[in-house]
Amino acid sequence: MRSVVVDRPYRGEGYGAALCDALESTATDRGIETLFLLTTTAAGFFANREYLEVDRDDVPDAIRRTREFEELCPSSATCMTKSLDAD
Repeated sequence: MRSVVVDRPYRGEGYGAALCDALESTATDRGIETLFLLTTTAAGFFANREYLEVDRDDVPDAIRRTREFEELCPSSATCMTKSLDAD
C-alpha cells in the first residue's frame, strides 16, 4: 500500500482504525508477521495502535530498498513497525 489518508472532516470517526484493522487482518491471514510504515504526520495515531518507532537502519534490507524508503518518503519521516499476532 502506498498511501492512505482520511479527509480532515472525517477524522476521529473510526475510518483510519477500520482501514488499519482490515489491512492488519489481511496481512495476518496471509502469514505476514511484521508491518513497517513511514509517516510524516500520523506517528501518534500509529503509536496508539501499538506501532513502535524504529531506526530506518534497523529495517530489513528488502524493505529499505523499496522506492518509498529510498526516494518517496523524506528521511525525516518516522519509521514504525508492528509485530502481528497470529492468534
